Amino acid sequence: MTDHTCPCGSGKKFQGCCNLYLSGQAYPNTAETLMRSRYSAYAMGNLAYLRKTWHPDTYPDLSQEDLETQWTRLEVIKTKPGLKKSVVEFKAWYLENEQEHVIHEVSLFKLYKKRWVYLEALPGWPEEGKN
Repeated sequence: MTDHTCPCGSGKKFQGCCNLYLSGQAYPNTAETLMRSRYSAYAMGNLAYLRKTWHPDTYPDLSQEDLETQWTRLEVIKTKPGLKKSVVEFKAWYLENEQEHVIHEVSLFKLYKKRWVYLEALPGWPEEGKN
């Protein structure tokens, strides 16, 4: 898989993109990069990486069976960077019963122990000045 295009939609080869994070060689330094690498982890069934990048207060009890969805593509719509919190809006497509579906989410990421982690899905963009 390392010579193929990365699932995250960056257009880069997997080896020089999300593999750096999923393999533990590096850790994403922005919320958007973390979100893209988490999408790749979902697409590749990397449960350990999802656990590592999820805030411990909101981490659900995931199992490998929860990662059997066939993800097809990712589109990052908008990112709102912040110093301690950051928001990423995205659409992620997947196949179910041979039909493509989409998840449209606005995700909140937070610095935890000096690293970005996924906290939760938001109903919309946070109000200005709350970052």
